[in-house]
Amino acid sequence: MSPLAPAVACAALLLAGAGRGGSAQPRPELAHVKQLGAALSEYNDGNVHAVAAYYYSQRNHDSAWVLVELGFNSQRAVQINRDRIELATPSGDVVPLSGHRRWALDATRATRLLQQVRPTRHQVRSYFKEIADITRLRFFIRPDDRGTIVDAMDSTSDQVLLGDLFFESPTGAWERGRYVLAIGHQRGVAQLPIELR
Repeated sequence: MSPLAPAVACAALLLAGAGRGGSAQPRPELAHVKQLGAALSEYNDGNVHAVAAYYYSQRNHDSAWVLVELGFNSQRAVQINRDRIELATPSGDVVPLSGHRRWALDATRATRLLQQVRPTRHQVRSYFKEIADITRLRFFIRPDDRGTIVDAMDSTSDQVLLGDLFFESPTGAWERGRYVLAIGHQRGVAQLPIELR
């Protein structure tokens, strides 16, 4: 079990349960989070700043893959590792970030997803205007590209990490509801809500 799993699952269950029983119940919110758009959330605790966009996946999640566009910056140096990025489902299950090999093995669906998402991409870079240096988050590459894949990347105050995160559903499709994207690092966990409709 991932070290993030208990905290992420607890947050997902709180968020999922808050939507049940009518609109009279308030929805608990994750700390340091702003909802910037229908499928755009921002986490900023004064050290870590993360923005997640998922416009295509919000309404198109009847296949195995969902895509989240991520921008990430930290005022104090931190390392983000592939194995500390997870998506908690509304039922509390935790789905780890897909491995690149698994993503590449599903090349037909991967290529189709990247083509379909193109018109709905949101430039998360625009939420980091004060930082000039951009570094590609290299957890994945397109199936037809060549490049180096890494399992960990360092984030510093003078750069923004930008890239796509891919999660594969263990059941072949994603249920509607409120998920929690967790990005763990040695100073804590950034948690962002992901709403699939």
